[in-house]
Amino acid sequence: METNSLPMPADAPEPGACIRVERPEPGLAVVIFDPPHRSFPVFDGPLVRDLKAVVRGLSEESGLRGVVFTGRKPDQFLAGADVEGIGSITDPKVFQKACFELHEIFDAIARLKARTVAAVSGPVPGGAYEISLACDRIVASDSKATRIGLPETQLGIIPGWGGSHRLPRRIGVPAAMNAVLTGRLFPAKSALKQGMIDRVTKSEYLLRVASDIALGRIPCKSQSRGIWSLLVDRNPIALQIVGAMARKGVTAKTRGKYPAPYEAIQLILGAPFARHGVWARKEADAVGRLGVTSECKSLVSLFFGSEQAKSLGKHADGSAPTPIDKAVVVGGGIMGGGIASVLAQKGVSVRMADLSSEALGNA
Repeated sequence: METNSLPMPADAPEPGACIRVERPEPGLAVVIFDPPHRSFPVFDGPLVRDLKAVVRGLSEESGLRGVVFTGRKPDQFLAGADVEGIGSITDPKVFQKACFELHEIFDAIARLKARTVAAVSGPVPGGAYEISLACDRIVASDSKATRIGLPETQLGIIPGWGGSHRLPRRIGVPAAMNAVLTGRLFPAKSALKQGMIDRVTKSEYLLRVASDIALGRIPCKSQSRGIWSLLVDRNPIALQIVGAMARKGVTAKTRGKYPAPYEAIQLILGAPFARHGVWARKEADAVGRLGVTSECKSLVSLFFGSEQAKSLGKHADGSAPTPIDKAVVVGGGIMGGGIASVLAQKGVSVRMADLSSEALGNA
């Protein structure tokens, strides 16, 4: 495998610090994403570096029967790609090289002789789901926080680490098209119904169930696809119709101003017939083109703005705000009066200040 293609942050930990490998019993390896420099693991330079080394070691290990990939605590698996990094990259070749590197790692996971199981909980977006797709089975917790999908088109790019190839082969072209173009993150039970994952279990049993599946102690068949889905994927005319309908829907929604959905449609339509190695280059080339567009950069900025808006009213450490029992509203106009009214309804003692006594009287 090539040297790490992603930049290293200033606070990058020492090699090997981002991933723990535990051996709870003979023949089983539990790979735990646990980067000390991140409150929530993402595919940044240090984690990719360590994942590459871990997978290489597992591929050379004899006597290994099962591997489980999981997060360090409940409702925390992986947050996918480093979105901040996406926003800062301006060279298409950097995107392409990163895609090739992650493809190599995920393909190496898919080639492991041991049975691999992704034990996921909490948000499982983008790259987090793509590494899961490279595993033999995917088990998810029934937590309300579990959400699974490929939202890349909402950031102006496409699934670039095998998602546009592996997902259509797992659930069929029409279903994969819907998942990628909407960018939805599905609850565990909905994902199971669509065949995106293979099993749902209670959070407290997640690691135990995943380990038993990895070692073959309990059966877990991959979700079977309906005959209609299989027929559509093997019929070029049917795929042309699916593609035409998808493009029409995208154009109606975006007026053709966003290139990512059209790239995704083209890739997904060809997934049933393409060799994976060829598809890796097509994905990487598409991500390289899209990642440097103004549309991508604007959508990434919008994403960060939305995330910042969610934290308004919270302390820096994420804790709940201090309760307010007194407030002063400066300005007795319509807006000030409305704010004072809402505060009073919430039981807050309100004082109003205005240069105009008439305004205070009206308020």
